[in-house]
Amino acid sequence: MSNEILIVDDEDRIRRLLKLYLERESFEIHEASDGKEALELAMENNYACILLDLMLPEMDGIEVAT
Repeated sequence: MSNEILIVDDEDRIRRLLKLYLERESFEIHEASDGKEALELAMENNYACILLDLMLPEMDGIEVAT
């Protein structure tokens, strides 16, 4: 199983805080700040988990998830 997590949020502070805590637990973190970037990363990688904000620029979280 992968130890990679994708954090998708347009607020830098939230991404930084989540990244800080998850890296302490030995996860490898990837980040996206909008829906389009998140979708591209999700298609290229096999993440153990994707933490996805619903209100994003470009594409919202619902569009990314479906």
